[in-house]
Amino acid sequence: MASPSLPGSHAHPLPLIAICALAGLIGGVLAALINPLALIGLVVAVPLGLWLIGSVPRALFALVVVIGILPRFALPARLGFTPTFLDLALVGLAIAWALHQLGVRRDLPLRRTPIGAPVLLLALIALATFIVGLPNGALTPLVLRRFAELVLSLLMSLLIVAALPDLSAQEQLVRWMLLIGALSAAIGIVLYVIPDDLAIRALSALRPFGYPTGPGVLRFIRDDPALMQRATGLWIDPNAFGGYLSVTGALGLPQLFSPRPVARRGLVGLCLLLIGSALVLTVSRGAMLGFALVVGLMGALRYRRLLILMAIVLTLALVLPQTRELVQHFAEGFQGRDLATQMRFGEYKDALRLIERYPALGVGFVGTPDVDLYIGVSSMYLLMAQQMGLLGVAIFASVIVALFASAARTWPAVARDSRAAAVFLGAHGSVVGALFSGIFDHYFFNIDFHNSVTLFWMMIALATSSQFLKKGETVVRRPDSFGLAIPHPAGSSDQAIGYRA
Repeated sequence: MASPSLPGSHAHPLPLIAICALAGLIGGVLAALINPLALIGLVVAVPLGLWLIGSVPRALFALVVVIGILPRFALPARLGFTPTFLDLALVGLAIAWALHQLGVRRDLPLRRTPIGAPVLLLALIALATFIVGLPNGALTPLVLRRFAELVLSLLMSLLIVAALPDLSAQEQLVRWMLLIGALSAAIGIVLYVIPDDLAIRALSALRPFGYPTGPGVLRFIRDDPALMQRATGLWIDPNAFGGYLSVTGALGLPQLFSPRPVARRGLVGLCLLLIGSALVLTVSRGAMLGFALVVGLMGALRYRRLLILMAIVLTLALVLPQTRELVQHFAEGFQGRDLATQMRFGEYKDALRLIERYPALGVGFVGTPDVDLYIGVSSMYLLMAQQMGLLGVAIFASVIVALFASAARTWPAVARDSRAAAVFLGAHGSVVGALFSGIFDHYFFNIDFHNSVTLFWMMIALATSSQFLKKGETVVRRPDSFGLAIPHPAGSSDQAIGYRA
């Protein structure tokens, strides 16, 4: 009896050899035409991307990671233009949501919310002013891409609302933001404390991903190395990094007092300690003042112990010799004596001149029609007025008014559940902090800071979602979307939430 043979053992080897040869030829041609490192990255990125878009929570997690850890990373290869990792993460989230809605469950529909119509109107006004302002300057691919990113971030806020249908999903996003924020803060602290030469080499190594190189990657007050260094992490800009840390810290702060925080209380405390330390090292006065405002409001509304903690931190900052230079920097800013503040005053004056000439629709996003005017000012609201006019500012204000008017109506019901209240206060507090820092900085509505713009509208979406949970929903802790259950302290019962969308 003949012994059994393996399947295919008698097959002719030529087809297999031909397939291998063809694969090798294609790989060789691609390696010759494209950077081999980019080709290797493509081989890794494609399966990873397909896995991420297979789930809305995974795609949302990828967006959180990119904003916090890879905020300014661009692809090392051009595809006619150079997309950023954030572009890919946003498109991936849209694809993941669309695939989900085309599938069996279809349980993440776009929802009617108070901010929906104003956000759409704001996107339309931005598009209209962009078109009207095209004659004012040269339309480069970079400007076109960045404007498209701004509109994409605006519209994605409505999709993110749909992706956060219940308290478990919202708590999951808070947990991710807190953990990734702490990791980003830790990177910023490490780059701050290591020797300057090593930090310069480490950051300059990111040049293939569109990062600057050389000594300029380190930032100092007034760009003077004799003054205090400013932490930037991987964000390049210390003020934008400070804004990110302020938002993340405000989002996670109520979890310290929640009976069932999104992670163990000790881990939450460690994350906030890292975030707070890195925030101080950015020396971003606008971000720190915004965070302090949020701490005070949360203390007044619900968590009285925050007021005590705030008083202790302020006292230590005033008496410790290590913070003397920082306190002096704040004092000079309040008095208008330092160069940065004086330059801001000059920018405000120039911005008001532009707005006076073009009050209704501004001058768009490309350039100005007058040689004695320019676009750019260290204030989100004045920049918005420059580009979209007072009409654009009014519509933006309507988004914020709609958000907080709805928050005022739903807060009494939310306040009855401590876990829902923690998410609610954190999300709205992060928006308040960003709005306040926008008085002194521009990055939350600046086409050159796509990461900050996306972060801001993600917090708008989370705040909106935290207002509208299903009537009678019982809060049930679900495992993390990656199958990892996050341990929580026991002993607290959860109540049903008696309000609805």
